This record gives sequence, C-alpha cells and structure tokens, in this order.
Amino acid sequence: MQEPKGPVKALGKAMELLELLLHARRPMSLQELCLRSGYPKSTAHALLTTLREYQMIGQDPDGRYRLGIRLYECGCAVSAMWDVRRVAHPYLEQLAQALGTGTYLATRSGDHVISIDSCAASSGSGLQVSVETGTPLPLHATAQGKLLLAEASEQELRRYCRLVGLQPFTRHSLASPEALAAALAEIRQQGYALEDGEYKVGLRAVAAPVRDADGSQVYALGAVGLFPRVQSEVFQQAIALTLDSAARLSAALGWQSSRTQ
Repeated sequence: MQEPKGPVKALGKAMELLELLLHARRPMSLQELCLRSGYPKSTAHALLTTLREYQMIGQDPDGRYRLGIRLYECGCAVSAMWDVRRVAHPYLEQLAQALGTGTYLATRSGDHVISIDSCAASSGSGLQVSVETGTPLPLHATAQGKLLLAEASEQELRRYCRLVGLQPFTRHSLASPEALAAALAEIRQQGYALEDGEYKVGLRAVAAPVRDADGSQVYALGAVGLFPRVQSEVFQQAIALTLDSAARLSAALGWQSSRTQ
C-alpha cells in the first residue's frame, strides 16, 4: 500500500475549520461553519466530532463550537519552548566558545529527541560539528536522548524497546534492552549522559539535565564534537563545563537545587 503523497485533504479541511473559529474569536454553529467553509453538513460534523474527541475544539450547551482546551495547552507549550530558547541561548554560546565545539538544547518529542536551539563556536581549530535544530534523533543512541529516556518508567522503557526498537547505528550502539537499561541506570546515578560513537563513529557528546522552576527535567543541554576519548582530560573538562552551564541555566529558569537537600 502506497503512502499518500502531498497534503492530507481531511486534515486540511479540519485545519480550515480551526482557522474559522480562530479568526471569529467566538463560538460558531454548525450551520455557520458549513456556510463559511463550503463543506457539506455531514463532512463538517464528522470533522468537528473528531476534533472534539481530541479536545482541539469544545461544544457549548447550545451546540455551538469553540476552540478547545488542548489548543491552549499546545500554545502554552510552544510559548514556553520559545522562552526557554531565549534564556538558554547565551549559555549555549558561552559553552560553545569555551569548548570550541557545537552545543545544543534538546527536548523529547515522542520517541525521538530534537534540538530546539544550538550554537557553533565562532573560533576553534579543526573540523567542527554543527547541530541541526528540529531534526529527530534516536533516544537510545544519543547523549541527550539517553538523558531524557532515563526519566522514563520501566514500563515506558519496555514499550520503547518493543515498538521503536534499538537500531544499531554503529558497532558502539546500545542494541539490547539490558545494555540500555544498565546505561540509563548509570546516567541516573552520575547525573549526566555520554555518547561515545553510538550514533556516528568518532562523534562524542555529553548532555546534562536542565530543570524548570518545579524541578521537571524536560530539557538537555549538551556539547558534541570530535572529542578525544571520553577518559581524556579534554573530554572530562567538557563534562564539567556542560554540567555547570546546565546548572546555571536551571537556576535562571527558577530551579533551586537546595529544595532537594
């Protein structure tokens, strides 16, 4: 069976209904939505019913439709993400200049991890590694992915291993649930995650947790590059500086580590 190419028509129609409600700034009846969209009543009703099930729209007692609470939650999440980027970027810049390599701020997106901001060193010798924002990367083969996956429950970890699988990207990749579980336990104990050629040969990275005001670890701040081996003094310095940057960013976001003491 071939996958559809181009836009999905039903999804596009649903988005148009949301756009009508957004621009109206008020609840609208089914009849009014049909009139403005040009959709048959049966089509509009089916789309609205699906959107309501996902809380993208709500329905008042008089039957009129309005924007749903889920859209508000999505808007808050996007707003928070942009605010975090604004606060985090100076820390990424400082770390990139100190290490002479690429830095990033990442968060989990479903069964992947994505960088929402990054920075490259403006100076430095040799080949530098740049970090693309918005590119989905595997949780089990990257420092930032493992750091965020370490927060998952045993049930969630089993689901990930079963449904997503542990694709080996290099001979260093963690290719078994047992190896991944052991690595995550070590990450929880030491408070940071390392990547040693698991996604790309020769590439090494460190990721440290960034916590918000209530202590939630939803971001990972890290550095990635062609570092010497992980036991080297250069890489150990990268770990120390990354941990310091992540701690300072967490404090800037309102986290007070003394709460845990």
